[in-house]
Amino acid sequence: MDHKTEAIVLNKIKYSDSTYIVNIFTRELGKVPVFIRTSKSKKGGIKPGLLFPLNIIETEVSQKDRRNVQNLKHCDTVFSAFNICSDVYRSSIAQFLAELVSKTLRENETDGDFYDYFKKIIFKLENSDIPPHNLHLLFMKDYARFLGFQITNNFAEESPFFSLREGMFLPVFTTDEESLDRELSNLFSDLLSLDLESIISFSASYKFRKEILKRLIFYYRLHLADFPEIKSVSVLNSVFSD
Repeated sequence: MDHKTEAIVLNKIKYSDSTYIVNIFTRELGKVPVFIRTSKSKKGGIKPGLLFPLNIIETEVSQKDRRNVQNLKHCDTVFSAFNICSDVYRSSIAQFLAELVSKTLRENETDGDFYDYFKKIIFKLENSDIPPHNLHLLFMKDYARFLGFQITNNFAEESPFFSLREGMFLPVFTTDEESLDRELSNLFSDLLSLDLESIISFSASYKFRKEILKRLIFYYRLHLADFPEIKSVSVLNSVFSD
């Protein structure tokens, strides 16, 4: 069966000189690995330049139940992601988000609400008027909800310590590994209160962003079975340390 659908590119693996296996995420089919033959010719074929992380494309997928990897017939771009490609900060975040979703989203599991949210994040990342520095943290705290382990923002004077194991703020500090101290918990609560529209108002130092990213990754590891290493974290930290 052929499906004409919009898709978000997650990653690509080179199979031969002109072919790739590409993980895409679609509203109708969920995450799907597809086999793509590329062409450098101007006359036709799929251009390799379209297959960068978080590009949004129009596709036609030829799906057969017995195949682990489906065939993709054609591919056209939906919008121009110039800033994501040309800005090292935005491209490093795109790479991180794409790797995180590719490694945690189950194949063929559809979620229209998450697809719509993911698109909005991509549009924010492309928007040159919006500083990108905190978008990956916003995404991680929201993505946890879609994966089934939502973070509860119950920060208060009587519960000032965030517990990574419990996913909420507690009256007591348990361990250095599983709890955020009072200052970090306060800042984390501020982040939890933000959404796609208000994230622009959030100001945080590189030290805070790096620490919260490390703690959020540990939070995912506690709550998601077989959570893999996210290799692009080191690139992200290196880029934003400048």
